[in-house]
Amino acid sequence: MLSGSDYYRKMVDRNAGIITDEQQEQLKECEIPVFGVGGLGGIVAELLVRCGVGKLKIVDIDRFEASNLNRQVYAYTSTLGMHKVDVTERFLKDINPELQLEKYYKTDEETIACMLKNSKIAVMCIDKLIPSIHVARRCFEHNIAMLETVAIPYMNVRVYNRNTISFEAFHKFRTEEKSINELYNLTEQENREIGECFVKAFAGLEGICSYYSDDALNNMNKGKFPCFAPFVWLQASLLALEAIKVLLDWGEISYAPEYAVYDPVRFRSLPPVNLHF
Repeated sequence: MLSGSDYYRKMVDRNAGIITDEQQEQLKECEIPVFGVGGLGGIVAELLVRCGVGKLKIVDIDRFEASNLNRQVYAYTSTLGMHKVDVTERFLKDINPELQLEKYYKTDEETIACMLKNSKIAVMCIDKLIPSIHVARRCFEHNIAMLETVAIPYMNVRVYNRNTISFEAFHKFRTEEKSINELYNLTEQENREIGECFVKAFAGLEGICSYYSDDALNNMNKGKFPCFAPFVWLQASLLALEAIKVLLDWGEISYAPEYAVYDPVRFRSLPPVNLHF
């Protein structure tokens, strides 16, 4: 059984030749918070650990349930009913026993502060919009890059920071003047309108609606999104790669509001899009 530096060196040995030793050390020493470890976040967390990220923070309020089995990497019949962060921790430490991991069970002000401490980036995988806005605002205040994707059939990823459009402005939520407390106390109608804005942000992409049935499109406006494992896992891989790119200042970064789009079903790249601005 390997331990210490020998274990880590062996674990990341096949990274050599794609990233340098110096870059590998950067990944080992960085701290990355992943908000949500369900469909997207669980896969992102695993990919980051397998790439050699040495310090991870995770948060999720949910337990695994049967509806997660179609796409979530740690959802098994044996893990149903268990807290997602507990199960995720067990699997990640089975990959790297020396992983430094902090876990949290709620997304409140205190937890967000702990998650963002000492971090240069944050990966957003929460499927609730108000907590996502909460995190996005705190990232902006602390000059932390926030990465986001949406598990639609087209591959997409965006990075927000102080030099880009905000998360709220990109999605046209019209919530910028509301306080965090006011956001958590919106009416049912107001929450529904924010959800509709979220759907509209991507409905204008060429051909995207053809992938959904009429019932699915109606359900999306009510906040229920269909999720298909290949699309979710592809998006999560793209999101994890973008996180590494930002950390290592590697390649071209997908800063909001412009971002590249790839349609894997029709095997085509769409031109970089800027839907609103």
